[in-house]
Amino acid sequence: MNTQTNNDGLAAAISKIGAMAEAATAIQEINGTTYLVVPDGYKHIDLTAAVEQAGAAPIRKKGAVHLGDLASFNVYVADQGETRDTYIYADPDNRTLTAVLNEHAKIKDEAGWRDHRAVFKAELSREFTTWMQFNKKPMEQEDFAIFLEDNIADVVEPSGEALLQIALTLQAKTEVNFSSHKRLDNGQIQFAYSETVDARAGTGMIEIPREFTIGLRLFKNGDGYKVRARLKYRLGGGKLKFWYELDRAENAIEDAFQAYVNHARENGFTVLIGKP
Repeated sequence: MNTQTNNDGLAAAISKIGAMAEAATAIQEINGTTYLVVPDGYKHIDLTAAVEQAGAAPIRKKGAVHLGDLASFNVYVADQGETRDTYIYADPDNRTLTAVLNEHAKIKDEAGWRDHRAVFKAELSREFTTWMQFNKKPMEQEDFAIFLEDNIADVVEPSGEALLQIALTLQAKTEVNFSSHKRLDNGQIQFAYSETVDARAGTGMIEIPREFTIGLRLFKNGDGYKVRARLKYRLGGGKLKFWYELDRAENAIEDAFQAYVNHARENGFTVLIGKP
């Protein structure tokens, strides 16, 4: 009885081994697609990753690295890429440079895995992000004065000191009643106001520039740019509201990113406008 049981177990094991062998060799190719036929009750297990991890090094290069500045991006691409099978894709909308280091080769019919990449994203600097955040947003007189005071280091024309003095004056005149305004020949805007101090009435004038220029980095770790801003205002009920409008800020961003694109081309790699 025991002998019969052992024989039955042996036969079952041989049957399983045979089925596994059959599964391993039952490969079919139909219209260019390869299939592996697996018997019922069996799983197809891909051991590629396990075998690779057991080795001393990966079988091939893959993965994506994200670099923090353009210089690092260029160094990595130069070290890891070959001009014959590397393309750099420049995406102006997302302000990214993506190098595909195992792209389809420029030689006909040589395909690449396209999964070894280097990526650089041009992030806006903290200071320019602040100016963009409040662009075209009306502010109360005191709020605008505080904003200028907090960001006066970015103002280059007129001098930051001159604009700071205007901001301090606006802060000091929040309780006055503005009655009129006019544009002067020197490009300034003059506001007339009246106020009562110690029960005595008085009048005065404040002049502010119609425009100013900020000088700052558009991108983190990037070069400095000058961006002109037009000063806008609204007078109503004796109170003033101010805001500024950056002059074609999007164009300045595009120009700064194009400079990155041009620099990426200097290593001899092909740079294409688009997404990988």
